[in-house]
Amino acid sequence: MKATTGTACHTFGELLQGQREGVPFLVSLPIASYVNATFYPSASGELLTSPQKIKVRRILRHLMREYQISIQGTLLLEQSLPEGKGFATSTADMIAACRAVSKAYKLRLLPQHISSMLVQVEPTDGIMYEEVVAYQHHHGRVVASLGQLPPMKIIGVDRGGKVDTVSFNKRQAAYTPQEEKEYDHLLLKLQEAFRTGDSELIGHVATRSAEMHQKRLPHPDFNELKALCQDIGGLGVIVAHSGTLAGILLDASSSSCAHQTDVLRQCMENWHRSIYTFDTARNQKGITV
Repeated sequence: MKATTGTACHTFGELLQGQREGVPFLVSLPIASYVNATFYPSASGELLTSPQKIKVRRILRHLMREYQISIQGTLLLEQSLPEGKGFATSTADMIAACRAVSKAYKLRLLPQHISSMLVQVEPTDGIMYEEVVAYQHHHGRVVASLGQLPPMKIIGVDRGGKVDTVSFNKRQAAYTPQEEKEYDHLLLKLQEAFRTGDSELIGHVATRSAEMHQKRLPHPDFNELKALCQDIGGLGVIVAHSGTLAGILLDASSSSCAHQTDVLRQCMENWHRSIYTFDTARNQKGITV
């Protein structure tokens, strides 16, 4: 058997995250940053992975049970981003690993199959699908398929530390009926924004979702980011709702985007934070199995 590869994109937090009808959901923001998994089959009788990637090993055990196969070989991951930040690193790692191994064993692994396995490991992002989706991250169910993003860029900062997704989701405060009603309204707005390619409306929804989430996981730079976004004419503010990232969304098709990026990076350098710049991932076709 030849070596096989699998790829998955990372995210920069969520455009929207909240609760509808008692069920938590999110809309992840996929970025043009990709983890690459390579699987080298062998007859060694064992599966070798990085000892730090415990969740990857767990998902491959699920894959073995689901398809009644014995996976033998070595799995390597490249270009994986730090965990506990809001990059959906563990989700991307597991998806890329499943895709690489499924190619080696000629499995017909659909996105919904990956989704059903991942939620048995932890609450997950819906980045296994070709389009951006509203996704029930505890149950692995798609609420709505939104489509492809208009061209956008994120200039973001990391406040430091880590957030354990599993622990955070267990202790999160309850949502009020008023909040659920607003999240429902925001999702409708986001669906309309994707249909019309309205990047300003996408930015508005992201900002409001980030604002509502401040009482659950406050980001110390949120108010400064919001003011800075207004000053330079950005689209909105985005946060990792269970992570340490926050940033400003820009219209990548605008002639002022390069200048806005330079201004933002110069301002953020004085904050003594790690600074990130990403383009959004507009199309997942070609990397899904």
